[in-house]
Amino acid sequence: MALLFIHGAGATSLTWRLQLLHFRNAFAIDLPGHPNGPGLKTIEEYVGSVEKYVKEKAIGNLVLVGHSMGGAIVMSYELRNLNSAGLILVGTGARLRVHPDILSAILRNYEEAARLIAGWAVSPSCGRVIKDRLARDMLKIRPEVTFDDFSACNKFDGMNDVEKISCPTLIICGTDDKLTPPKYSQYLHDKIRGSKLVVIPKAGHTVMLEEHRPFNGAVEAFLAELQASGHEA
Repeated sequence: MALLFIHGAGATSLTWRLQLLHFRNAFAIDLPGHPNGPGLKTIEEYVGSVEKYVKEKAIGNLVLVGHSMGGAIVMSYELRNLNSAGLILVGTGARLRVHPDILSAILRNYEEAARLIAGWAVSPSCGRVIKDRLARDMLKIRPEVTFDDFSACNKFDGMNDVEKISCPTLIICGTDDKLTPPKYSQYLHDKIRGSKLVVIPKAGHTVMLEEHRPFNGAVEAFLAELQASGHEA
């Protein structure tokens, strides 16, 4: 099986640095504008860019992994294509409303916004190294691209559609996620039939970086279940 990791708003494939080191047959996409070229303005446009990437790379038997905005992209991709071997939804939700302080801060002072978002993205128990790295990574993205990303998240609403997802699905979140609290993941779990929910302690929105060992372990267990069941796209 091939893992395709899709990052969130104002981020890059570096979100998945610790997963790319760990998993074989793993890919991580840099969405348009992240950091090169123009960005896009809607989740559906980003879905189109992922479809193009999958076609160009000829990736088969695909397990899609999406974080935050990437989770919205993953769910929308599957609903449009119905061809994934499995989905892994990380720190995401069927609706992704954005705090107005984030949008206004991006327009007012991008460096300040990057620090604000990075601070909200991690657990209080997380060390400063990860928080500083998140802010630096965001500053590699142009402010207008990050603003459009968060605006796209704010407009996303899959509340009435996620129950149509039928492929095997793993949902992962951190107990201390302030940006997409665990109740968002619980909603997905309740609506997606047969899904599995893993809540990782002492982790915030960037659970894959903050607590990468239990995160990777949960992904490994999910992949083993898929392989044992002989499930393919």
